[in-house]
Amino acid sequence: MTKKIIYVLVAVAIIAVAVLVSGFWIKSKPEPKSDALKHNITYVQANSVKMVETNADMAYRGLVSAFDNVSLASEVTGRILAGKIRLKAGESFKKGDAIVNIYCEDVRATLKSGKSSYLQTLSKILPDLKVDYSSEYEKWKNFFNSIDPEKTLPPLPAINSEQEKVFLASNDVLSGYYSLQEQEINIERYTIRAPFNGSFKSVSKEIGAVATAGSELATIIRSDKLEVVVPVFPDDLKWIKVGDKVRLTGNDGIEQTATVSRISGFIEDQTVNVYLTYYAAGSNKFLEGEYVDVIFSGAKVAGFEIPREALVDNQYVYELAGGKLNKIAVKVKRQLDDAVVISGIDSNKVVVTESLANISGDVEYKAR
Repeated sequence: MTKKIIYVLVAVAIIAVAVLVSGFWIKSKPEPKSDALKHNITYVQANSVKMVETNADMAYRGLVSAFDNVSLASEVTGRILAGKIRLKAGESFKKGDAIVNIYCEDVRATLKSGKSSYLQTLSKILPDLKVDYSSEYEKWKNFFNSIDPEKTLPPLPAINSEQEKVFLASNDVLSGYYSLQEQEINIERYTIRAPFNGSFKSVSKEIGAVATAGSELATIIRSDKLEVVVPVFPDDLKWIKVGDKVRLTGNDGIEQTATVSRISGFIEDQTVNVYLTYYAAGSNKFLEGEYVDVIFSGAKVAGFEIPREALVDNQYVYELAGGKLNKIAVKVKRQLDDAVVISGIDSNKVVVTESLANISGDVEYKAR
């Protein structure tokens, strides 16, 4: 039993000595310099500030639409007739073409009959005019001879005296004339002529259908004059004014020109609509519903251009100095498509030109 105790005591002593020796060895070993073993360095994209003049063109996307989009409605009642221009969606026409024809032969016959009756009225008063108003007889005789039931009424002769006016009115000469003139105006409504070069966008009534007064017949759009609607950020409006020339580029890559015609006076979906007038010509013209690239020419701006993602909270950038990042305020002079032009920072300072997620004071930053 005594030997067993001695063995235990010896083992404990050996362990104690080993612990003391190892502790002394650890304490006596020199501590390594932190820089020698571990040094956290992060490389960032950065550039020296150089103030230069930047061409501040503004790039947007616009939608081409028809400058004139007109809904045609009938003013009269009658059967729709076939004409030189087919009443079909997509059919093109020129300004002045008869695009809708409504049957009016019965109305035309009534007008001819009215003109014949009017000639009878004039023939009855000519003898009295020759006797009582001899100085006015010749002009009314010429007026009588110039009336042709197949043609438009000639202008009414000038009335030179009150007595002449009373005589004509009492014999229904004036009322008869204006009644016939009204019928001539009405008969023009049976033919609808194109107010511009364009095409049918949609058709509501086909050939042979009966049109009634007020019924919609078709919708037409203008093809030689178009409009481009461009949603623009409000901050960019100070660079745009009515009359400015604007560059347009379609899917075919061909560049064409438009003019700023008007600017909306309100904000919708955080943008303001700018309207451009575009005259289509040739085969390489834009079409309604097409999207085009729009370049507004902006004034030259003096400043330093950095990527948009390098701007912090829309008013700060990170300056790299002595291995540290300092947040400094700047002034945004111009927002470009994917960059911003800033000022308010001294030249030759080094500015970070990339987006940084986390900034640490324990990290040394270097430009790569």
